[in-house]
Amino acid sequence: MGPDPALHHEVESAVALIPDIRPITHYVPDYGRGVEAARSRQPDMIIVEMTRDLLGLKTFVEEIAIASPGTQVVAVFYQNMFGPDINESAFLIDSIRSGVRDFMRRPISSTDIDQFLDRQIRRNQVRTQSGRGKVVSFFTYKGGVGKSTLAVNTACSLARRFPDRVLLIDGSIQMGICAPMLNLDPSTTMTDAVREAKRLDETLIRQLASHHSSGLHVLAAPTDAREGALVDEEVVARVINLARRTYDYVVVDTFPMIDRVMLTILDVSDCAYLITESIVPVLQGTLHMLHVLDDIGLSKERRRLVLNRFSSSMGHLSPEEVTSRLGLEFDHVVPYENGLIVAANVGEPFILKQKAFNGFTKSIERIADEISIRTVSTVFGTDPRIAANGRGKG
Repeated sequence: MGPDPALHHEVESAVALIPDIRPITHYVPDYGRGVEAARSRQPDMIIVEMTRDLLGLKTFVEEIAIASPGTQVVAVFYQNMFGPDINESAFLIDSIRSGVRDFMRRPISSTDIDQFLDRQIRRNQVRTQSGRGKVVSFFTYKGGVGKSTLAVNTACSLARRFPDRVLLIDGSIQMGICAPMLNLDPSTTMTDAVREAKRLDETLIRQLASHHSSGLHVLAAPTDAREGALVDEEVVARVINLARRTYDYVVVDTFPMIDRVMLTILDVSDCAYLITESIVPVLQGTLHMLHVLDDIGLSKERRRLVLNRFSSSMGHLSPEEVTSRLGLEFDHVVPYENGLIVAANVGEPFILKQKAFNGFTKSIERIADEISIRTVSTVFGTDPRIAANGRGKG
């Protein structure tokens, strides 16, 4: 944060040289927008450009302590900022008293950031993560591949294990369908989160959610596209970060478009499930989407590839054929199930009414198993499948 836009590039260049972190960075030019961004995004660390305005810095740090209590504030400065009329030591001591955690000189070096992470964040990572719910998102490059069906059924599977501790957020802002799939007619939606933005907190998030008989809580999408236009990426980020403080698991369905809302959801997700099906044009689009994810910094450790509606009937490519032809390797294969159409039409998630442990149910339970294993760290690139070994919960 700071008036110099070069600061963002400087930080990204420095962290690119640190091998074990994959940071998500966000730049804002001034204190006011810095506080709002911190309130919405709950960052681990804020690097703020220091000026001679010590009172402004002090006020900013105090507001950050309220808006995002777990955030560490680091001040950076050029050496020539301190002229003969300013005592550098006294100025820095006053800044520490104001709540600044540490200092770095510009240009920022990877060594400085790495050492700060060791001192202030890495050693506290397990403690910090233990107090936060896990966020998982379901997304695709195109509609019609069963993404929402998987999101709803997975959320219901988790809710059966952890009643009243799972929130499903319909992040498909323009045309969400999660509520009808659960036969819910919610009186509140994401639009109410916008209207109540000034008093939005963990308690209000629970009040805005509708309750399903499975034990699942649901925050529905706006009722129409006009209301959906009121919901921007900052609202979505704030809702998800508040939700993860009060729920153990937050499942987010999304709209099939890479826009600012989608990027924000991916940013805050501990794990993102990319859904596809065995039709060549769809698979080619999925392959392109994986390259996009590389470009935006969604690491391979934080994403899973799901082949949905797989059928062994003639004309369908097998997972092995897809891997051979396109190089796509799947983390989960979900078989085609006729009963899903009826389940969607009557608003009864298939996994809740189906007693037989069939292929679809088994696949959903495996995804829920994976989600319910707590990760030690996602910020520093730990693979959840490795980190959970011997440390899982649920």
